[in-house]
Amino acid sequence: QQSLIKNPVALEYVFKKRQLSKEIVQSFQIGYAPTSVNALVQFLLKRGFTKHELSEGGLTNRFGGDLFRGRMTIPLMDASGRVIGFTGRIINDEPNAPKYLNTPQTILYDKGRHVFGLSQAKEAIRTGGYSVIVEGNLDVVSSHQAGVQQVVATAGTALTEAHLKALVRLSPAVK
Repeated sequence: QQSLIKNPVALEYVFKKRQLSKEIVQSFQIGYAPTSVNALVQFLLKRGFTKHELSEGGLTNRFGGDLFRGRMTIPLMDASGRVIGFTGRIINDEPNAPKYLNTPQTILYDKGRHVFGLSQAKEAIRTGGYSVIVEGNLDVVSSHQAGVQQVVATAGTALTEAHLKALVRLSPAVK
């Protein structure tokens, strides 16, 4: 989040191109990963983490550098709001570069179980009596910004029984 505030190109992408509000950026803790090869790695190594821990956490690429560099970052949170992974959306479209990168399977993050936006949507699902599943993480963010709060996504994977169980705990109606 600090890197987003300090980078004019990222700020323009998030607030002008994507038209996200300050409130939504704060609610979903949207940030930016600098373009340098290992800014996050160096930052976390100085804080006492090991390279092995960074790899196991899904934060590094196969060369040991930052996985999400040059991307808007959207934290993947568990139902309690604790960060368990990230989606990174490239802000400067580059040929042969994937538009989105997601945290790989880790001890904390399991895409077959994780429901994106659940921590932000759970109260609206309970009170509204239903949940709405959309395709992608930014669809969830945009829906919440438009005032439709009971929207979640399956984080880029097929709908699983675990996803449905997480949602029907809050309300039996899923749309």
